[in-house]
Amino acid sequence: MMKFVTRRIFALLALYICILFGIFALQFTSSDAFSVSMGVLRASGSMETDDGQTRPSLPLHIVTEGLDFFLDSQNPAVGYVSDKKGNPLKLVGFTQGNSSFDLSFSDGVSVSFSSERRGDSDIVSVSAKMPEKYQKVALPYKITRSARLEKADSLTLVTSGKKQYSFSGATIDSATGAGVRLLSIKRSAPLVTYRTWLPVKGLSLDDLASVPGSSDADYSSAVSSFAAKALVSFKESIAAGKFTEPLVAAYVAEMGRIGMYQAAIESVPESWRSGSAHSWLTSPFFGSLERTWPGLVSKEREDRSAISRKLSENNPAAFEYPSLIPYLVDRGSGILLKDVARLASTLDVSTLTARQAAGILEAMNDFARYAPEQENTLRALGDSCERKIKSSLFFAGKALYVSDDGKSVDSAASLEIADVLIRYGGESDASWRQVGHLLAVGILSLADERGAVPARLQFAVTDGSSEKTGVVPDGSETIAASASYPTAVTDNTWYPHVVSLSLSAKPGVWAWTSAQSLKVTEGADGVVKITARFPQGMTHYLVVRGIEPFHRILIYGMDFRTDPRFETYNSSGYRYNEETKTLYLKMRHKTEYEDVVIYQGKAAESAPAPASESQPAAESAPASAN
Repeated sequence: MMKFVTRRIFALLALYICILFGIFALQFTSSDAFSVSMGVLRASGSMETDDGQTRPSLPLHIVTEGLDFFLDSQNPAVGYVSDKKGNPLKLVGFTQGNSSFDLSFSDGVSVSFSSERRGDSDIVSVSAKMPEKYQKVALPYKITRSARLEKADSLTLVTSGKKQYSFSGATIDSATGAGVRLLSIKRSAPLVTYRTWLPVKGLSLDDLASVPGSSDADYSSAVSSFAAKALVSFKESIAAGKFTEPLVAAYVAEMGRIGMYQAAIESVPESWRSGSAHSWLTSPFFGSLERTWPGLVSKEREDRSAISRKLSENNPAAFEYPSLIPYLVDRGSGILLKDVARLASTLDVSTLTARQAAGILEAMNDFARYAPEQENTLRALGDSCERKIKSSLFFAGKALYVSDDGKSVDSAASLEIADVLIRYGGESDASWRQVGHLLAVGILSLADERGAVPARLQFAVTDGSSEKTGVVPDGSETIAASASYPTAVTDNTWYPHVVSLSLSAKPGVWAWTSAQSLKVTEGADGVVKITARFPQGMTHYLVVRGIEPFHRILIYGMDFRTDPRFETYNSSGYRYNEETKTLYLKMRHKTEYEDVVIYQGKAAESAPAPASESQPAAESAPASAN
């Protein structure tokens, strides 16, 4: 009896061992469990091998913030031929792509899940492809145990942790008894997004069009009023012999804007014009190009170093540099564009100032223009930066201001933001152009009779209320008209400025000029034509960087030779530094539009030689040919 019991125990033990080995064999030979993540998406399931083919087995789960998309034997995906007639779809494939989870179903239906981060918002996209016989495809999902549904106006939101999410392009359907819901993706609208819900803060931009100060005419009037006040102070300072570079630059530029350029030039004493007091800033007016140019080169070296340091430190203050992207391209710092892209992908948008957010919007558009071959990671920040600026806008009285803390206003930063938004609105939503107008008008309207504006402002509020009734100066510090002029009167090309020529020529070609317009075109065989616009009979000075060595140059359609004294003659002329590829030009306009034609490279043996120095044109440099 005892032997029988013992044999029975061993037999049962052997049976159980066989069963366990069978289970393990089935699990690890015919089915492979997997769990993979992509952004905020996590997919889990198993793959089974049958007849040499590997296919997914049910259940399959794709989970994101607060949602669990799943497929099992009781809850398949369904393709609907009509609103009420649906066909269950069999899952036949699951793959992980570079940026998506892709599900393949019977009947040629496929569904893709992808995840991305845009600034402060996580976005899950669900897209479907289906044959014409189906109107829509429905996927089952549940609200996870850690999430709950909440109402916000007409929206139903999914709250998961401290964040909330909402569907775009679909609604949250009512649940069955088992808590199962359906996500319907229509063939006519095959993309649904599920994203972080951020409550709208700040002003409604759609209402700004009717606000006084938002129109082009209102903005132009405010700029003209400021410029008129500024010119009064400029003239007084010039008459009193109080010369500074910014003041002289703004004075000559404003006089040029009102048609009195030559009078402005002549009102500046020759001793100052030809002396060491003036630098690269006013060189487009007074020359001394070769002497003053190293000063700008030194400044730019410092600027590039500061930008590089900020980018390496992941400091968003790098975006406060005006026209950051064309600046880096023009100065041969294209490698820093990768640092810009890297910084954009790691930024915490919640830490940005309004000025930095505006700089990112500017860089976002410029990146697409100047580096189209590179991935523009800045685009992912666009919506978040707009929200940041929008939440920083405040009406105080009848004027609009931008403030990071809701208490004070930085006037200089406000004018810079206004300038960016005016241009940004011209390329995207026109409402941002109106915001820019209002911000500029609000600051410029505070200018005193000499064009000075308070450096900082404090919001005035009603006693016992948070309503902002206006602004008052926060201290006695003011910004002189000459300092704010470049950001207040931004469309005045008379003011010395940089012109990027990289898009029409090549990266690294740019100019320092006060010309009304400057264009460059490249023809065959390395022929470059620079066209400058300036009033007929007047003279300006121009520096062009990035010009390759050349063997011939034409001005007025005539051959010219280099001459170290080129600025002293009553004619156009040039000097060229081959080492730095810098062309210094004096442009005395016989016509409004003058061309400088440059033949780059070495001269061909059959090419005609330039006219000799013994044949000077009347009123031109001895080294110039007629």
